Amino acid sequence: MMSPAATAAAPETTSGAWKPTWSPGHTSAGLTPLTVVHDPHDDYAFMTAALTAHTPALGRIAVHPTPVASAPASLAHDLLRSLGKHLPLAGSEDGTYWTGSTETAWRAVAAWIFALRIDHVIVTRTHRVSPRHFEYLFALRELTEIRLTLLCHGPLPAALATALSVTRHEEAHTLAAAHRALGTSAPAPPADRFAWWEAGEQFPPREGEPCFLLPTRRTPGRGVIEAASRRLGRTVLPLPAAGRFPPEPDEPTVLLAHRLHARIAHPVHAAALAVRIFTGRPAGQQQVPAVRAAPPAVANRGREGGTPTWAADLIEAGRRFRQLEGRADSDRPLRLSPWDQAAVTEAAQVCGLHEQQAPRPRRHVVATAARSRRPAAENRSAGSAPTPIRAA
Repeated sequence: MMSPAATAAAPETTSGAWKPTWSPGHTSAGLTPLTVVHDPHDDYAFMTAALTAHTPALGRIAVHPTPVASAPASLAHDLLRSLGKHLPLAGSEDGTYWTGSTETAWRAVAAWIFALRIDHVIVTRTHRVSPRHFEYLFALRELTEIRLTLLCHGPLPAALATALSVTRHEEAHTLAAAHRALGTSAPAPPADRFAWWEAGEQFPPREGEPCFLLPTRRTPGRGVIEAASRRLGRTVLPLPAAGRFPPEPDEPTVLLAHRLHARIAHPVHAAALAVRIFTGRPAGQQQVPAVRAAPPAVANRGREGGTPTWAADLIEAGRRFRQLEGRADSDRPLRLSPWDQAAVTEAAQVCGLHEQQAPRPRRHVVATAARSRRPAAENRSAGSAPTPIRAA
C-alpha cells in the first residue's frame, strides 16, 4: 500500500470510476494542509476535545475508528456512522454486500461528504490505523478537498510518517493547539436547509414505532389509514399525496425524512426511495435535477411538485455516487439494477413504509345492480319467482 507506483486519486469531475488510491508525492498543491495532533501520553482531554468538535450542522465530523477493525471497508463504515448513516441490519443480504465491498463503501462516504457539505473530518486513534486505511483516507481528502485532522495517541505509525515527509502538514503538540485545530470555524447552515443531522435517534427501528403508507396520487382517507393501522398493528401517520409534497415538510414527513437519512447508508438507495415517496414513481423512470458543481441549489424548491427540501441532499448524494461510479452521463442516474431494487424494498421496510392495499372488489351482485338502470321490480314477471341475475 501507498507505494510510489500507485497513481493519484482521480479528480471529482473524472469521466471514469473513482477508486480510493493514493501515494506519497501525488497530492494537489491547493489542498488545506493536513493536521496532525500529537497526544503521546493518551491524555483523555485530547479525545474529549475531538469528540466535542463533532458538529455536522457546521460541516465537521469526528470519527472514532472501530478498535482492531482491519477489513478494507471498516473505516469507511465508521465514517458513514459519523455522518449519521447506518448500515443495513445484520444478517440482511444488503448488509452482507456492504461488508466486503470496499470501493462501494468509500464511494458512498465521498458522495455523502459532497452532498452534506462536510468540509472537516477528524479521525481519532490514528496511531492504530493501518497503512491501507491511510491510503483510503488520503484519497478521500484528495477527492473531496476536506480539511483532515488526525489524532495520534501514541507514536506515529510508519505509514503516516512516510506520508508526512512529502505532504504539506501542520502539527499540534499541546491541548490548546489541538483545540485551535479541531475547532476551525465554519458558516452556519442556511435557514431553509433540512436539518438531516437531527436524525440521530432513528436507528435501530423501535418495536411498534409509527409507520407510513407509500404515497400515491390520491391522498388516503381516514378510513384507509385506520384500516392500515389495524392491519399493521401500529399507528399509521399521514403523508401528502405523491406529487403534492410542499417544499417544507410537516411533522410526519420530517420523521420519515430523518429515517431515510439515518437508516440508509447507500446514497442511490436513499435517493431512489425519496423520489419514489414524493413523486409516486420509481426513480429510474424519470429525470432528476442536474448535478451542480456548487452545493446543490435544487430546482423548483419554492413550488409544490418540485424537489422538497428534505429530499434535496438525498438526491444529490445519489447523483454524486453515480458520478463516482463513472456513470455521470446517464440520462437516468438513479436507474436501479435488480439487486438495487431489492435493497430499496428492504430499506423501505426498515423505514416503516408499506404499500397501500388495493381496495377489495365489490360483491358481484352489488356491482351488477349498480349498473342496472331499471328498478329491481321490473326484473320480475307478475306472480313468479325473481329472475336470477346473470353475470355481466
